[in-house]
Amino acid sequence: MIGHSPTMPANPEISVVVPVRNEEESVEELARQLQAVLPEDHEILFVDDGSTDNTWQRLTALHAPGRIRLVKFRAHAGKSAALMAGFARCTAPVVFTMDGDLQDDPAEIPAFRAKLAEGYDLVSGWKKVRRDPVHKVVASRLFNCVMRCATGLGLHDMNCGFKCYRAEVVKSLKIYGDQHRFIPVFAAHQGYRVTEIVVRHRARRYGRSKYGLSRLAKGFVDLGTVLLRTRFHDRPAHAFGYLALCCGLGGAGLLGLALSPWLHPAASWAAAAVAVALGSGALALLALGWVAECMLHGAAGPSALLAPAIEDTRD
Repeated sequence: MIGHSPTMPANPEISVVVPVRNEEESVEELARQLQAVLPEDHEILFVDDGSTDNTWQRLTALHAPGRIRLVKFRAHAGKSAALMAGFARCTAPVVFTMDGDLQDDPAEIPAFRAKLAEGYDLVSGWKKVRRDPVHKVVASRLFNCVMRCATGLGLHDMNCGFKCYRAEVVKSLKIYGDQHRFIPVFAAHQGYRVTEIVVRHRARRYGRSKYGLSRLAKGFVDLGTVLLRTRFHDRPAHAFGYLALCCGLGGAGLLGLALSPWLHPAASWAAAAVAVALGSGALALLALGWVAECMLHGAAGPSALLAPAIEDTRD
């Protein structure tokens, strides 16, 4: 990061954080659309995530003290890093995030604020009708279906960039890599009230999407980290235990198949070898889980772990 513009309104009512990368055609129009719907006391923070086109030049022309603030990364750091940089600098009690490609409609902002006023802490957009290529729509729906099943959070569009937060939510976040798509999961885990509203999704007018099908594979890999940070944060041995159970059951099934008299000898040896590998993997996973559990809870020493509960009768 090479710098930011520090000037800001004394008490902004809304902060809007917009991470951008190579969006030179859209940033000016997005700024105009935002200022048309935002209240008088607002701030817009554009975070340039290492753009290689003229995005930064367009942004510097837009810079307006007390209204439009700028942050620039020297190199591409990813959307999570860009959001964290914006969150660290926003000062309003209500924070919006949105993408810089004009597919999110700023006219939806009042609807988000109305939902937030009902007592929620995070309101996420749901692009119920997507204006994207078919392969992106299918991948998104598959990803969100798996996320709902794995996390128990019933949002239809976990990765929608158009969101509204109370400031305490964004200040509590610690995300990195590609974990921005799991922000609602982290917020819900901390006890914040999370919901969603249907938003209009506009077709891309300029450039092309920065994300491909590889994002789907990365998302499923990141899911393991997210579950360890939330659902299994205090009992990692359970997470590794579930994986070990799957490997063990698979190994047992293959071993039974290998012992079948009707199976070809070569196939039997192959099945037996895979069964042994799965069994060994199950033991390794169990060991990793136990080590993680001891590292997490054993810092106070074995005596503290084994000590009986002490009743404290002090007022």
